[in-house]
Amino acid sequence: MNLAFGILQGLMVLILAPFFAGFVHRLKQRARGQKGVSPFQYYRNLYKLLKKETVLSKDATLVSYLAPFMYLLPHILLGFMMPFFYGKPLLAPTNPILITYLMALAVFFLTLYALDQASSFGGLGSSREWFLSSLSEPAFLLLLFSVCLYSKEWDLSIAFLKLGQEVQSLILGYTQHFSVSIPFLLIISLFVLMLAENARIPFDNPETHLELTMIHEANILEASGRHLLLFEYASHLRLTVFLSLISILIFPYIAQEPFYFLLAFALYFLKMLLLGSVLAFVESINAKMRLFRLPNILSVAFVLSLLTLILSMGV
Repeated sequence: MNLAFGILQGLMVLILAPFFAGFVHRLKQRARGQKGVSPFQYYRNLYKLLKKETVLSKDATLVSYLAPFMYLLPHILLGFMMPFFYGKPLLAPTNPILITYLMALAVFFLTLYALDQASSFGGLGSSREWFLSSLSEPAFLLLLFSVCLYSKEWDLSIAFLKLGQEVQSLILGYTQHFSVSIPFLLIISLFVLMLAENARIPFDNPETHLELTMIHEANILEASGRHLLLFEYASHLRLTVFLSLISILIFPYIAQEPFYFLLAFALYFLKMLLLGSVLAFVESINAKMRLFRLPNILSVAFVLSLLTLILSMGV
């Protein structure tokens, strides 16, 4: 039974990923005074890309054929590894090093694809992508270690489950030892890292068409057809994974029994819509920053993650 619900949880996250990305895009358009596309528009875009022909550079090698699939694969695995709303995911146990490694592996193949196309914009985008990743991934690793230290559990799926049980005990008045400051710092740090890792404003503008300012989009500028479909879908999954991790920290209600599966999913869906609204608001009131000012923001996330790690050692 747990195996079936673990698979079902992963499939629901995979299916809903384009919807959450489309929901954020619609809210941003409405904030700009536009009519706004449907939240289901990204499903239509993916379907159109499925029917289009894939065109590759004359200099492309076997790497260009494999890289789109290898960029998508780590994100699919992440969808089945984390307890987004059900406490027994399909691929458990997981640990901070494995999660960070999968994130970095996806970026590695993305930049390989960009370099293999032998275009000037691909080299520019890949160097910028690694510039940001080298600053954000240490902070992300510290953040996950903080969660493990705080819950005294190396397996992240159990660590998040314990965090949820502590919040429920606090609400019911059974415990007085829950530290509010640690989840608060984790949420702020993870939100900043989510903006950086998903190329969102102020780090990058996913809607821009100005090649000289692109970061993530410059890597897939030469992609077309089914290869572009895989890159776009993986980007939606990456955003959904980060938003889901924040949703667990905000109100970590995770079902431990199949009977509570639907209730936990309903709460998860509401939390994702709320977080999508916050993300759209933050992106609507900010502008894209210059590249060399971005390390200042990421250094704040690193300091917050380090502070959380130190506080977690004393709990």
